[in-house]
Amino acid sequence: MSAVLSGRRVLVLRAPAQATALSDRVRELGGEPVEAPVLRIEPGDLPALDEAVGQAASGSAALLGLTSPNGVDALADAVARTGTDPAALRRVPMIACVGRGTAGRLTERLGLDADLVPATATTQALGEAIPAGHGRALLVRADRANPVLDELLAARGYTCVPVTAYRTRFVERLPDPVLADLEAGRIDVVAFGSSSSVEAFTSLLAGRPWRAAVVSIGPVTSATCRELGLAVTREADPHDLDGLVDAIVRAAGDLDRGDLPWE
Repeated sequence: MSAVLSGRRVLVLRAPAQATALSDRVRELGGEPVEAPVLRIEPGDLPALDEAVGQAASGSAALLGLTSPNGVDALADAVARTGTDPAALRRVPMIACVGRGTAGRLTERLGLDADLVPATATTQALGEAIPAGHGRALLVRADRANPVLDELLAARGYTCVPVTAYRTRFVERLPDPVLADLEAGRIDVVAFGSSSSVEAFTSLLAGRPWRAAVVSIGPVTSATCRELGLAVTREADPHDLDGLVDAIVRAAGDLDRGDLPWE
């Protein structure tokens, strides 16, 4: 396998459960992942999740919307906790997932295939891809979810039922060696997998000087970067793990050519 990231150090900010996949890919390409999670994933509203499972299994919901692998994991845990047969969720006329990663986790955890996965992995694209309808739309997601999906579905005739599957919290601090590496330029690429990770990272840096190429998983995350004063070197396309890895490789190529974001 080509060592296209040889000598490059990539800061992986994902929560521990998600960091492994990205770190493994960076290592496979010859790079060195530096894991420093900036978010903690905490349980969401368990009674609401259990109720959502019951509604889906009874066929009283018109739509089940899943916007992240973490949301799928929380849903799968609720299915197990309530003793529900995963196949009963097929009583929902449409299961919609924001992207391939979320759809893949749905199949992995519950043995179900998504009915709809938009070509672009954003909540806006998901909302725009769902046809007009009516009935309850169960939206299983994080507490910091963008309201755009609710707005789009409400305009299409659905009654949105937000379900807090999990909560994201900022960690208290970054490890001192990571802060020192960022300040000294010993981190080549910082990989952002969500807007929340951008918000947490900039909060934790709190005005400290640092330099590295910035890679974003998609347009919403890129917009948050720019709002917080970060220049985006490369944006993933598609907006998933494969796209993020490709964007990291392209950012490393920019650095090899001397096209540095801080110049």
